[in-house]
Amino acid sequence: MAATPSTTAHIDRLYDRFVVALSPELASQARDLPRSLSLTPHSNVPWSVVFNNPAVLGMPLMLLGEAERAVSAHEVETAATAHLLGIVGAFCVDRIDDGQITADARTLELLAEVHRARDGALAELRRGNEHPMTFTWAAEQTQLSVVHEREVFDGHRTPSWTCYCNVSLEKQGLAFPASVVAARAAGWTAEDEQAVYDVVAGAALGLQYRDDVVDWIEDHERGASWAVMLSTGGRDEDVATLTRVLHEQRILVRMLEMSRDEFMRASVAAAALGATQVARWAAGQAELTDQLARQEQCDMGAAVRWELQRRSRKAEQQAARMAEAA
Repeated sequence: MAATPSTTAHIDRLYDRFVVALSPELASQARDLPRSLSLTPHSNVPWSVVFNNPAVLGMPLMLLGEAERAVSAHEVETAATAHLLGIVGAFCVDRIDDGQITADARTLELLAEVHRARDGALAELRRGNEHPMTFTWAAEQTQLSVVHEREVFDGHRTPSWTCYCNVSLEKQGLAFPASVVAARAAGWTAEDEQAVYDVVAGAALGLQYRDDVVDWIEDHERGASWAVMLSTGGRDEDVATLTRVLHEQRILVRMLEMSRDEFMRASVAAAALGATQVARWAAGQAELTDQLARQEQCDMGAAVRWELQRRSRKAEQQAARMAEAA
């Protein structure tokens, strides 16, 4: 499912609501945050057009707003706000940690405001409902993923598929609190809450595994490619040699098949909740990824080329949209 006009408009409206409550100086910086985080080359691009998949920023809107379960519009809105700002804040922290943006006083002040609004929204959902999935828990999961991944890439732990799956799940910590806590707040059953977890986990891991395939060359050049670690243990080889080795060992194909299976997990769980559009989106992602796995099996390097073409189309679409807005 592509993001519908109502979903994209809702995402941008929620972020605008956060921005207008800031000081003029912080508001200006907040509006241009996607460009500052190197997520787009254009100024003042709305968050709704930054990512290829609506699930990244809009999962609570997509899932809770459509599911055949009792949930108020206010709960959906609150969960959507918490999730949106949780993801925005995560990108800020990531870019600061890897040195892509400078942690000056104004940037840190903006990040503090993002976290304040994020935590306030989740706290509203947790009133009388002390669910353990807080954003503190999520940050701890993310930090664990950094530690465990670094142990592998520094040679202190042997790379394995089990380790890769565990680290990948830890990376998704921030994807869970808003949707799962909102389900508890709305009084959903434990079975329904588990289905929400499965939707979120399946969508997040499906995207993660696929990204680790299509970005493996860039990751390797930064010294952190799971595909290479699972294939050679990090042996230093040129990209052409590694491309051949990954193809011969079916590493990328296997990762794409894992991605496909996670998207299907999300689709099945969403269908059980009556969230038919989310189920169709996830099933569509599963089909796309399965096709990509088949192409990679027959045509070495097909997945990376597919991603480069997709990025080119995305850049053209963003440029066209900004030109129309000018």
